[in-house]
Amino acid sequence: MNHRFASSAILGATALLIVRAPARGEMLHLPVDAQKSTISAVVQEPLSRLRGVPFVEGTFHIISGEIDGDPADVATTGHVKLTVDLTTYDSGSDHRDSVILSSALETRLYQAAIFESTRIEKVEVVVPGAVGSATVVGNLTLHGTTRQISVPVRLSLSPEGLFTGDGEVTFRYTDFGVKVPRLAFVFPAGDEVTVKFRIRATNQQPSASPSSGPASTP
Repeated sequence: MNHRFASSAILGATALLIVRAPARGEMLHLPVDAQKSTISAVVQEPLSRLRGVPFVEGTFHIISGEIDGDPADVATTGHVKLTVDLTTYDSGSDHRDSVILSSALETRLYQAAIFESTRIEKVEVVVPGAVGSATVVGNLTLHGTTRQISVPVRLSLSPEGLFTGDGEVTFRYTDFGVKVPRLAFVFPAGDEVTVKFRIRATNQQPSASPSSGPASTP
């Protein structure tokens, strides 16, 4: 359930291109830093009012991610793809994790979630070269089902060239065929999930190689 939102996280990274505006035609390739990026999925617990624990939050690990595009023309050139490992779901409870992995996510059959952008909308630069926002639209494939989702993202760029995208999105995970987990096989959890994310990526453009002409003779 919470897993699909992990994919949403990649959406945020795409928008990061907006905050930098080099000359048109300069395509950037930004690998996502999986170690410094975070994704969590929040779902309402069964009998939340009676148990005093309204929500449970679980995390996922990113397998790979990449962001490409011309920062001067993000709306038409921006592209992002993210792959999330659903088998890494961790809510802090071994029993809950086992139920989610086996009965809801069915990771024996569907081990990864993949998000790939199709377009970027509502691009807004709040502080030129530093802060902005956008909505990343794309296809999320989860539990064998592909559906379009739209994710609003806040983005920033540090002086050192570190891109950061933050945001959250809520949707019904049952739309992807994921079953609602139940407490004691009777009491259902909520059927909506809110995915919170922070995606980090660093510009790794190749530096110009030095000339390799013949060495001069002293």
